[in-house]
Amino acid sequence: MNMMTQTMLPDGTNPEGVDPFPPLNLQTREELTDIVVHGPAFSHATTKLRAFLVYADLPFTHMQHLKAKPQGIRPGTDYRKVPNIDVAGRQVNDSGIILKHLLPAIGLEFNHEWEERIVNELDTTFKLHCTSEDWARLAVATMGAPRFMKWLIGPMLKRLECKQARYNIKMTGLGHREGDEVKFAIDFKHSMSGKFHNGDTPGHVDISFYGFLAGYLHGECAIAETMINKAGLHSWAAKMKRIIPLKKLFEHGW
Repeated sequence: MNMMTQTMLPDGTNPEGVDPFPPLNLQTREELTDIVVHGPAFSHATTKLRAFLVYADLPFTHMQHLKAKPQGIRPGTDYRKVPNIDVAGRQVNDSGIILKHLLPAIGLEFNHEWEERIVNELDTTFKLHCTSEDWARLAVATMGAPRFMKWLIGPMLKRLECKQARYNIKMTGLGHREGDEVKFAIDFKHSMSGKFHNGDTPGHVDISFYGFLAGYLHGECAIAETMINKAGLHSWAAKMKRIIPLKKLFEHGW
């Protein structure tokens, strides 16, 4: 048996951090057919993928699996995280792996260094640093959670997300780590090469960072607004909102 096949999950799909086997070999937009994104609008990783598809004007369906147990996890699959995606008859897991294979087909260069920071550092940092109010606002804005339930939803999500972050750091061995969200935003600002990180037009890093923040910006969460303010990213954020409107990302959020 080829050693690569042994790294796949029992259902034949890729685990987190592992490339699909057999290789996808997606080269052109025309090959990106029958796209379905699986994962709740609440998930910043899921929203990040949808931001790329909206930017590329690719048709897709979004399945949130809100009635699944556990909620949001795609039923009938061995991959127990979100998001994953169906494309051209294949299921692909892990947002970073998905983008690595999707971006060349839509004419964007994949930046491994920044995607790794977004997936392992920024994601973990938000899980640990978001307040109960941040989580509640995110849930209301992206999922239509009742406002009067904020007092219950916020603390519950904070506990769950902190637990997940600590588990990822300790157990997965994939590089999950706690950082400083404001420093991340300042690093992003300092590495910009024009109106955008990519120059005159958005590139991989712009869309990935914006897609990650989109739900928090939509919910006017303090953690995201503080990042934008302290890093001086107001102009960049305004341009990204015009190119990938928040309403378009969340108009079918619930």
